[in-house]
Amino acid sequence: MSIESLIEYVALFKKGNETLEARKNLLLEQKLNLLKKQEEINNTIKRLDYKIKIYDEIMQGKRKNFFEEP
Repeated sequence: MSIESLIEYVALFKKGNETLEARKNLLLEQKLNLLKKQEEINNTIKRLDYKIKIYDEIMQGKRKNFFEEP
């Protein structure tokens, strides 16, 4: 959660139960942001795993370089 979001959340919290919906929406927004980041991280990990696999194949003699198919 960003500092700005935390400040907004605390300000809403101090106003009491009349801000329950706004606080919930803020948390839902933060959750969606984190899920998007998680997807980006997962995609990056998949790309890294693929590249690591190619290195392994080159080192095992299954492929000569990155451009050659095994």
